[in-house]
Amino acid sequence: MKRDEAQRLRALDLSGLRDAPPEPDYDDIVRLAAETCDTPIALISVVDRDRQWFKAHVGLQGVGVQERCISFCAQAIEREGILLVEDTIADERFATHPLVQGEPFIRFYAGTPIQTEDGFPIGSLCVIDHRPRGLGESQRRSLIALKRQVELLLRMRSQVRLLKARNTELEQSQERTSSLNTYLQAEVRERQRIERQLLEQQTLLSSILAHIPHSVFWKDQNSVFLGCNPQFARDMGLSSPLDIIGRTDFEMPVLSEHAEAYRRDDREVMESGIPKLSFEEPLRQYAGAKSWVLTSKVPLRDANGKVTGVIGIYADISERRRQEEVLQEAKNLIERDAARLEEQVREAHERTRQLMEHSGEAVFVLDAAGSVLEVNPVAERLLGFLHGQLLGTPFVALVPEDEREPLRQSLKDLLARGTVCLEELGLRSASGARVALGIAASLQVTGETRQLLIVGTDLTEKRRIEQQSIQNDRLAAMGALAAGIAHEINNPTSFVLSNLTWLQEWRDELERELIALPGLHPRLAESLSEAEEVIAESLVGGGRIRDIVRDMRFFSHTASEALAPVDIHACLDVVLRMAHNELKHTARVEKQYADALPLVPGSEGRLSQVFLNLIINAAQAMRTGGGLEHHVLRVVTALEGERVRVDISDTGHGIPPEVLPRIFEPFFTTKPTGAGTGLGLSISHAIIQKMGGEMGVRSEPGQGTTFTLFLPVSGRGPSDDEKQLSPVP
Repeated sequence: MKRDEAQRLRALDLSGLRDAPPEPDYDDIVRLAAETCDTPIALISVVDRDRQWFKAHVGLQGVGVQERCISFCAQAIEREGILLVEDTIADERFATHPLVQGEPFIRFYAGTPIQTEDGFPIGSLCVIDHRPRGLGESQRRSLIALKRQVELLLRMRSQVRLLKARNTELEQSQERTSSLNTYLQAEVRERQRIERQLLEQQTLLSSILAHIPHSVFWKDQNSVFLGCNPQFARDMGLSSPLDIIGRTDFEMPVLSEHAEAYRRDDREVMESGIPKLSFEEPLRQYAGAKSWVLTSKVPLRDANGKVTGVIGIYADISERRRQEEVLQEAKNLIERDAARLEEQVREAHERTRQLMEHSGEAVFVLDAAGSVLEVNPVAERLLGFLHGQLLGTPFVALVPEDEREPLRQSLKDLLARGTVCLEELGLRSASGARVALGIAASLQVTGETRQLLIVGTDLTEKRRIEQQSIQNDRLAAMGALAAGIAHEINNPTSFVLSNLTWLQEWRDELERELIALPGLHPRLAESLSEAEEVIAESLVGGGRIRDIVRDMRFFSHTASEALAPVDIHACLDVVLRMAHNELKHTARVEKQYADALPLVPGSEGRLSQVFLNLIINAAQAMRTGGGLEHHVLRVVTALEGERVRVDISDTGHGIPPEVLPRIFEPFFTTKPTGAGTGLGLSISHAIIQKMGGEMGVRSEPGQGTTFTLFLPVSGRGPSDDEKQLSPVP
């Protein structure tokens, strides 16, 4: 900012015009200016740093604050005399001005700056017309005269404000003088009051010193006694406090033993000017008994604050010292007992922690309100939450909504009875799955603290074993049924196939003989052809019945085949060639074989049966559309420890989650009636188990299915540890 502009803004502040309300005197001047110059608009405007506003105006409706950059007044204050623009449209400075092109459509402008007494322009008096025109000489003089009237009015207003300020200052000075007189009078009265209080306090101090149960003394800079209270005189064996004046510690039999230590404390306090408070020291009583006193010494100062001596006071604490010694012994005993109890508690906590960490059950510790205080690693693993995520969580919040009310009632019963058992309680895991637990809960009370101990047994494995047992029983029953059915069907089937084979041979021989005869009737030749087709179809159907019976006999454990080393890759290649017709228009085949895969002890025929069944099922699952461009059959092999892994994956429609657990059940199928027996996967599962292996499946609807086979390399089944380390997906 330029220096003149800064001074101009200060002059504006002193003028009192900044944002001041309208005044009649200024309104009269703008009306007179409009009438004199014969214009519809007259203004008194004030220019600030960035804006212009109007102190008075006539003929301009809805006026307000304007930006300085578009103000005519901002240019008028920068020159002496009158800024006259007879036609704004013809003046290149203002032809495109927004106030010319828009409201109030200024075509004529005449403005003269308004200056303070110091000569700083703070605004302007101007007249405005909507048409171009000139300004006569008399009108110019009148406009200048009215401008001077505004400046005179400003000076008068300024002088009035100055007089008011001086009057206010004078009144304040008079008030201060009156207040000073009042203060001096009050000070005299206060001094008189203090003198009376000092006399009263001196009397009170003498009374206190005479009756206080503590001993008080005071000395000069050389540790010479200046006085004491009666109690100190009695301690020294003196008849009056006056008898101690002028003596030293060395001259007092009671003090002489520790006189040097007493004088050393005196010097420390007087030289530092800092009190020495509440320190214990020995004192030999006049009767000869040794006692302990609690002493405080403070510097004695004159009116100027100079240290002139020391004041001391002490109280006999011999009895307290004896009590403290007794209390200290009791405290030591209690601390030893507390340490022993704390160690026992620590050991108990450590045992509890070890039990929680190494327990095979899920353990939760809740407060009385039911919020989780502690959990063990088993609980974290089962629910899939981190330790910190469970702490502070209401236990009922871990339970599905429909099981919360029974749990709340059980927790109330637990607080009332002390123990509660729940046969099954579902908790919601981090993934949203339900984890079934058998609950045993007990109330733990330690002093005023009550906690709830919740021990949960994972029922997942129990349910799995129960389901496996049911499945095994079902398989055994189905096996027995299959054995009976196979036995009953096998002989008739063999008889029918044998007769069909004979019948086919007889038809062929009959046809040869008839063809050799002349005049064979066309109808007879057609019948022989139809008989050939019927017999062929019957043989195929009989073969299918024989295959089903054979599979049922294998399923019932009646078949037995010796195990021999099998090349898994060669076996898979043979099966893929066999299934080529099923796959060639359905899906692309991708093989990802492991290098140097060991031979697996098993039945090559039975393994081929399993692989072919899985590949045919995969091909059928991918017949939903898309063809080779969208569907892939992927066969992957790998060696995992002592087992060979085979994955057969498809990109078909997948298996619904509710169906997945049942796919290995005998006679269970999702195919339409007549499209399958439902024995394929059951028999395949049984074949792999007989070879000591495992078979599992994972599937996602719309994404495909993967069957995984694990076959032992050594010819033995996997141990429990291996099953835990490499579970079937």
